[in-house]
Amino acid sequence: MEEKFNSFFTPQRQSKIGIALLFLYNTGEVIKNSWIFIFLFFFRDKKFDLWVVFLIVSVVLSILGTSAVLQYYNFRYYIDAKNEEFIIHKGIINKSYTKIKIRNIQEVNISQPFIHKLFNIFKLEVDSPGSSEKEVSISALSRQNAYDLKTYLLEEKNIEIQNEYIDSDDATEAPVKQQFRISNISILKYGLTANYIRSFFALISLVIYGITQLNDFLKKAELDAEIDYNQIEKNVLSYSLPILSGMIIVVLILGVLVNSVRTIIRYFNFKVEENYRNYSFEYGLFSTKNAIVTKSKVQVVTEIQNWIQKKMNVSLVKFLQIGKDENEKNISSVPGISLIEKEHLIGSIWNQIPQFDNFLKPNYRLLIVNHLIGVLFPFLMVFLIDKRIIINYWEVVIMVFVILETVIVFSYLNLRLFYNENFIRLRSGFWDVHYRTFEIDKIQTVKISQYFWQKKSNLGSITFYTSAGKFGISALNFSEIKKLFNNIIYKIETSEKS
Repeated sequence: MEEKFNSFFTPQRQSKIGIALLFLYNTGEVIKNSWIFIFLFFFRDKKFDLWVVFLIVSVVLSILGTSAVLQYYNFRYYIDAKNEEFIIHKGIINKSYTKIKIRNIQEVNISQPFIHKLFNIFKLEVDSPGSSEKEVSISALSRQNAYDLKTYLLEEKNIEIQNEYIDSDDATEAPVKQQFRISNISILKYGLTANYIRSFFALISLVIYGITQLNDFLKKAELDAEIDYNQIEKNVLSYSLPILSGMIIVVLILGVLVNSVRTIIRYFNFKVEENYRNYSFEYGLFSTKNAIVTKSKVQVVTEIQNWIQKKMNVSLVKFLQIGKDENEKNISSVPGISLIEKEHLIGSIWNQIPQFDNFLKPNYRLLIVNHLIGVLFPFLMVFLIDKRIIINYWEVVIMVFVILETVIVFSYLNLRLFYNENFIRLRSGFWDVHYRTFEIDKIQTVKISQYFWQKKSNLGSITFYTSAGKFGISALNFSEIKKLFNNIIYKIETSEKS
């Protein structure tokens, strides 16, 4: 193993073609940050001679080219075998040294954005827990160097984990790899059926803004001219419902089309490669990306599926590893995955498919509280501010009321806490239902709480803290969650797993 990676133990530079890449990056940054000055320079009244423009552009490009060359020669990376660290040196005037313990490396991702494809080079990013940003980025590596470096940084760690998966008699043999692809048809199905709710609420915001602007316009027209404001308002209201319905249909269709194209471009030709320790995902049409999911570091598996996707047998699966949560970008996920493929991935991580016979559901009081907060209070505030809004725009008010009622009721009906001896699963959501599943052994902290006004009704909340975020549910039977709490604490304290 050591002979294969000897080159990484001495300071290395990026591929020489990286000079051209750095030059393009620098040029792009200058244009992006100073475009307004460039615009004013070329479109001012006083015209410059062509040779002056040529001289200025030549000087700027020379400075950018020199900067790219200096950046290239001052950027070095290598592995300190003695201290087991990955080290990056960079900087021209303000030099920096970045050191990451190899054992702390969480992810090593390889990608090939469109500009990299032109030069046939790859970008490598290294991430460790505790940071939402990539700690190290190497912009110009050959394919061989990128994949060799990734393999070293990930596979030289945790030899004990490798021995757990491979018997001593077979330790010298390479594990058999499995590959499969998520078909582009499945990815398209997912794109056609995802993000409806996001598009719909964007529409609601647009409608509210439009109503406000229309109202201001009509008031202004009434002051500036002899216009029958009441007649105009009646005409607008008579057509408001058909217009609003048409807007909803148009926006939803556009949203579906845009989201489908975006999904296909991002996840095109999705390939999954598995070995004894991790999954490797490779995908992308214009920008090829490569991501690693280490099985032992998976903290939470999130499955997202709506009713239409269930009928089409597609869903989205996210793998949250140490130090990652669902709100971060670039979370390792598989779109358009079928039930069989999903069970294969999850079963390989946990060596079983979690089955749940026990569950807890929130008390009906939560539904009442959500109605008070989400429906009654907002409408009451609008009525107190200006009751004419409720009266004049009653069609919109009814539509909003029906939407809010539907969201609240279905969100309540979908809210469940499932559990068994080894796993916890939280189900939530209105249309896109989320199933978050995690092992009890990997829970860092579990907390139960009860407000004083909940004691009489015997209700309370439970929150689970993992290294990939916290998850909780409220308005549960407090006696039941106390039993669950005690069982989880006992399970964690008696577990032999690390």
